[in-house]
Amino acid sequence: EVPVDEGSKQGDFFTEDSKAFVEGAATKGLLSSSKKLSDLAKNLKSYDAIFLAGGFGTIGDFKGSEELTSIVTKAFEEGVIVGAVCHGPVGLLGLKEGKESALKGMAVTGFSSAEEKACGYAEKNSVQAEMEKLGAVYTCAAEAFHPHVVTAEKNGAFCVTGQNPASSKGTAEKVVELIKKKKEQPSPTSGGVIILCTNASKVELEDVKGEKVTKDTGLWLEEAAAPYKVFKDGGLEVTVASLGGGEVPVDAGSKQGDFYTEDCKAFEEGEATKGLLSSTKKLSDLAKNLKSYDAIFLAGGFGTIGDFKGSKDLAAILAQAFKEGVVVGAVCHGPVGLLGVEEEEGKESLLKGMEVTGFSSAEEKACGYAEKNSVQAEMVSA
Repeated sequence: EVPVDEGSKQGDFFTEDSKAFVEGAATKGLLSSSKKLSDLAKNLKSYDAIFLAGGFGTIGDFKGSEELTSIVTKAFEEGVIVGAVCHGPVGLLGLKEGKESALKGMAVTGFSSAEEKACGYAEKNSVQAEMEKLGAVYTCAAEAFHPHVVTAEKNGAFCVTGQNPASSKGTAEKVVELIKKKKEQPSPTSGGVIILCTNASKVELEDVKGEKVTKDTGLWLEEAAAPYKVFKDGGLEVTVASLGGGEVPVDAGSKQGDFYTEDCKAFEEGEATKGLLSSTKKLSDLAKNLKSYDAIFLAGGFGTIGDFKGSKDLAAILAQAFKEGVVVGAVCHGPVGLLGVEEEEGKESLLKGMEVTGFSSAEEKACGYAEKNSVQAEMVSA
């Protein structure tokens, strides 16, 4: 059951919409048997929007709820529009982007400090105060209790906030407008993109002294994380795969200093992404229906030298991709997967005469390894 604030049923606050909701045959019992959000969240992507209704009660359960924060985070990541009105935006306070609040720099509104004071409560309790503390760009109507709606877009996701009860209808109308616009856009293409990652955690290399060394390695995290974000922001479905399936090791160096970018942090911490590298699909299984995908992207990392390079299975799948019009992308060491692809079986390398790039000889040397290990050297000799 959802309790209703008695004040919202008095005087001008008890609007025609409120009366119709309380008395309507299809709506009068809705608040007595509401659904549990966690149950609906199991299939969150099937919804167009989630709308956080207000009331002082939200301070008691929305605010500080890790479960709600997780679900709303997932909504943003999956393109579900998020709306919130009056005190409802307290449910947004726990959202994170990396280590910082996701509200930092975002245009928002909610119950103002002046409105909180007018109700007899300390201004520091207000949504305005809470949001400004997190670095949000808060605005409100010139006069208290007048309608004010703010729409913000961040990383391709929409958040619509309303200031007070009088803003409820306008906030909902804006959400409906955004849903309609979204439905008018072309649907994402069928299979989307396969991001192929390495399964190899160690590789044998020659260092600059000419000695054989074993390197602990794996995927270079940014080379999967940044493309994943770009593809998702572009409206594409993304499947993370590897040659053997299962876990993808991550090169520890890619999680240090400036290499550990905001995209990397978001990928590792995001509800929709944080477990992707622990249970990847097997490429050979996806290749049975390769033509249904738009692209295959070979993420890099020294680990690719251990499994992409010399893989006849990968070479055959990439040759198939080229023939079927599937776009092929590769970054850094990922292009070693292209070395075995032939124009026709048993004939010349597909790379002959092709303009390409990859990890350079100078970059290989800067990392302490022999230039002959580089993608540049391999491609030139192909």
